[in-house]
Amino acid sequence: MNEQDLKRVFENAVVASSPPPSMDPVLALDVARKARSKRRSSIVGALVAVLVVGAGLGSAFALNPTGAKEYMMGAGPSSSSSSPWTGKWPDGQTDRTAHNGPQADRAQKVLDELKGIVPAGYDAPQLRYEDSRDPDDPKGYSGDMQRTQGQVSSNKGDEVEVWEYMAQTPVRKDGKVGWLLAEVSTPNPRLPDDPCALAKSFWGMGGECKVYDVKGLKVGVVQNNPSGRDQFDKWASYKAQDGSTVTIAQDDKYAGTGYPALDGPVFTEQQLAELATDPRFRVGG
Repeated sequence: MNEQDLKRVFENAVVASSPPPSMDPVLALDVARKARSKRRSSIVGALVAVLVVGAGLGSAFALNPTGAKEYMMGAGPSSSSSSPWTGKWPDGQTDRTAHNGPQADRAQKVLDELKGIVPAGYDAPQLRYEDSRDPDDPKGYSGDMQRTQGQVSSNKGDEVEVWEYMAQTPVRKDGKVGWLLAEVSTPNPRLPDDPCALAKSFWGMGGECKVYDVKGLKVGVVQNNPSGRDQFDKWASYKAQDGSTVTIAQDDKYAGTGYPALDGPVFTEQQLAELATDPRFRVGG
C-alpha cells in the first residue's frame, strides 16, 4: 500500500467518524471495508497505524501544508514567524486537533454559518448515527452526524502556521436527509491558485470541473465525484487573494447513516459557487 492509498483510507474513515483521536474504530473499519473491500487486510493495518501514530498523515482535513499565519476569523494575515510552541503541538493540545479554546470556537462558528445557509423548507438538526441503526446489526454506526473540527496543519518549527476548520451537518426535508460540509483554511500557498485545480484537490477526489464567475471572482465547481468513494456529489472551492480557501460540499444523502436520501440537491452549482465566496466563511482578509 502506498502513501496515496493510506491517505484515501483515512479520508474514507474521517468523514463518518469523530475527530481524531477519539475516532470510533468500528465506524472507521466499516467505512474502509465498503471503500476498499478488495484490500481488507491492508486497509485495517493502515487504519490501525494512523490511529496509533496520529501524527502521520492526519485526517483528510489535515494535509500538513505550509502557509501564511492566520489566527482570527475575519482578521488580516499576521507576520510570518516560527511557531512559538513549547511542545510538539500548539500549547494546550495533545495532537493536531484543538478540542477547546479559540481554534475550536472558530470551527463552531463555521458550523453556525453552515446551518445559517440552509434554505427555507429544510432544517439542519443534530442527528445521531445510532438513530438509524439497524437493530439486527450490533456494530452499526454511532456518534453525532453534526460535528466540527479545528486543527493546525503545519508543523512545529515551520515558518508560518496554517489552521483549518471543518463543519458538517445533516440537512433534512420531509424525513429525508442529505449532507452539507464546509472546509475553510487560513492562507495556504501550497494549495493551487487555479479554481478547478483547487476544487479537484479537495480530499483528492478529482472530478469534472467548471469555473463559475461570482461578481468577478472565479470559483471551481466539481460536477461529479469519480473517486468511487461515497462522499459528496458536488462541491465548490474558492481561493481568495490572500490565499485563504473555502470549500462548500453537498450530497443528496448522508453516507452510512441509513436515512433516506433527499429528492434532489439542496443547492444548484451556481449557488454553491456563491456560497464559497460568501464572506461569512472567510478566515482571512
